[in-house]
Amino acid sequence: HLVTLEPFLFPVYGIPLVHQAFYGSGILLYDLLGARRNGGFARHLRPASVLEYAPQLRPRGLTGGIVYHDGVEDDARLALAVLRTALPMGGVAATRVRAEASLLEHGWIAGATVRDLETDASFDIHADRVIDATGVWAARPEERFAGEESRSRIVPSRGSHVVIRRERLDARGGLTLRIPGRVVFVIPWPGHWIIGTTDHPDSRPPAELAAPGEDVDELLDTVNRTMAVDLTRDDIVGTYAGLRPLVAGPGTTDPATTVKQSREHQVTTESNGLVRIGGGKYTTYRVMAADVVNAALGRDEARKRPSATANLPLVGAAPRDELDRLADELQREATLEPAVARSLVARHGTDSRDVVAAGRPSGGLTPLGPGIEQLEVEVAWAAKRELARSIDDVLSRRMRLSQVLPDRGASIAPRVAELLGAELGWDAPRQQREVSSFVERARFEYGVPQADGTRR
Repeated sequence: HLVTLEPFLFPVYGIPLVHQAFYGSGILLYDLLGARRNGGFARHLRPASVLEYAPQLRPRGLTGGIVYHDGVEDDARLALAVLRTALPMGGVAATRVRAEASLLEHGWIAGATVRDLETDASFDIHADRVIDATGVWAARPEERFAGEESRSRIVPSRGSHVVIRRERLDARGGLTLRIPGRVVFVIPWPGHWIIGTTDHPDSRPPAELAAPGEDVDELLDTVNRTMAVDLTRDDIVGTYAGLRPLVAGPGTTDPATTVKQSREHQVTTESNGLVRIGGGKYTTYRVMAADVVNAALGRDEARKRPSATANLPLVGAAPRDELDRLADELQREATLEPAVARSLVARHGTDSRDVVAAGRPSGGLTPLGPGIEQLEVEVAWAAKRELARSIDDVLSRRMRLSQVLPDRGASIAPRVAELLGAELGWDAPRQQREVSSFVERARFEYGVPQADGTRR
């Protein structure tokens, strides 16, 4: 329910047949590695068919195109679903808890001293085995857990994206636009296109990250060079950026570019028994999980307790036809608009039934605002069942609205604070503070950079 298979067009410019065959061979390998199983093998198109798929592509030099399939995911909700799947299996989640120091017994890692960032209380967590999966935070010496220099060095790579309305680009599906050294994707998103990503070194703290103006211009220029659309910053409804925790290759000292750094993950075990994992990507996260847990268990124990992650369904998961039937069912029984029912199932999967049931008694099946498909009941659900503790948790991560609403969600934040406050015990002054804090942060993190240095 959180990953959909979408068609993507790779337009080919250059020498007829030669470039088509060159790029086609790479996409064929991609198909053989798994994409064909659901989307079928890629199709080669003539220039006329390419322009039918995406009429705004510039025709000069266009020699053909290749349509293949790729996955599009809601990454924040996928991470949340992984966590929620672990909870009924014995996992424990402690959000807003910071590891400050390692606990050592006879020189061996035995847990961590942590601080609750909401209460400022400090306490110890003891464990037989400890895994450091702190991603880009491990690149910062002051953030590095256990204080020991890892044998694998993390190189943060900034990826920025811009979000534009769907009607601004005319295309049947996604696009993969080649630029020297890499590609930029035009990704289908409900009511919008996401354009990204960039790939630049960035040493800033993760909390200070936002898409800079030069990245925004780079993405707009890439699309404008390939398509006759003349996008400007005024066409952008939102931006966002993230850091990839790439592992530096052998012999790398201070790379000026991150494009050539490996996207593979690396697992290392320190002399005190701490197991670290760096690199990797969402498409291989289950392999990463199995590898790092097996390393923490040790070879003999890992053989006795083989990983079950490969075939473990996440909470809310079901076959696509079942999810489609569920959306139709909720549309009829809860009198939801078709788009609202589909959107609800896309976020919650089979949990949608319970979300609707929770909203009926309180009248919570009302959308949060005009033109918004997310429902009021989802705010309370996020607090009760999805570990949400702030407006940002709800609007930016659980609902993905901060990135696509031009006002960054300011108009609906007071209502969200009221609904969330009822679950978390916020009084009216606390709700006002939470709204102000959220709006300021959302404008910084998801706003469109302006010429005067502000973000809207």
